[in-house]
Amino acid sequence: MVSPELNMYIDRIKETAYYEEKLVLAVRGFVDLFPFMGAILCNYSTLSQMGEGLWSILDQELCSIRDIRVDMRNMPLIQQAIREQRAVLLDSEAIRQFPPHLVYGAPYALILPISYGPNVLGYAGISWHQDGCSGINHQLVQSLSAYCSMLGKVLATDSLRPNTVKLSRREVEVMQRMSWGESVKEMANWMGISEFTVQDYIKSALKKLGVQNRAQGVADAIRQRIIC
Repeated sequence: MVSPELNMYIDRIKETAYYEEKLVLAVRGFVDLFPFMGAILCNYSTLSQMGEGLWSILDQELCSIRDIRVDMRNMPLIQQAIREQRAVLLDSEAIRQFPPHLVYGAPYALILPISYGPNVLGYAGISWHQDGCSGINHQLVQSLSAYCSMLGKVLATDSLRPNTVKLSRREVEVMQRMSWGESVKEMANWMGISEFTVQDYIKSALKKLGVQNRAQGVADAIRQRIIC
């Protein structure tokens, strides 16, 4: 059962006007609502299988981590959490396998996918529980997973709102679904339009973004915060 405090916090994120502020509140939620001192928030593209850093927080100090880009195919444990859409705990032995600049000195990390339906938008990595790794129990993981699920819905819905880059709502939607790894056929079925119409939306969106292919289009749309 989701706590009233958690619902109120999600409502606060929904009511926030700017997308970047939503992301800040999202990463803050891991330390404000749960007994952790550190967290990172990252984007994930199913199409390119790349993770992109957004924000980190440690001891209430926020830091942008947008310079971090990681091929998730080289991070099998995080990829497992994303693929299976479930939390994965990286113990001290597992986390030593990661480059130091990605773990910020954390002795362990709980990886949590952030999803909207079957699509993974990103993931969070949290650490520094007040009672150490032993303080992470099943009930806490369930609460964290519920928070991530609610975040996924808020962030995905927000990414489909009108934007300043002059892409139509349908063009934004196909770019978002493309980033989730959906095929043209899957997009057509979900959106209730023909495959030819989906392809037309893709072509027009790529032209407006000034890119040569779909992978570049998704990356540019994420970078411009058109999609998440």
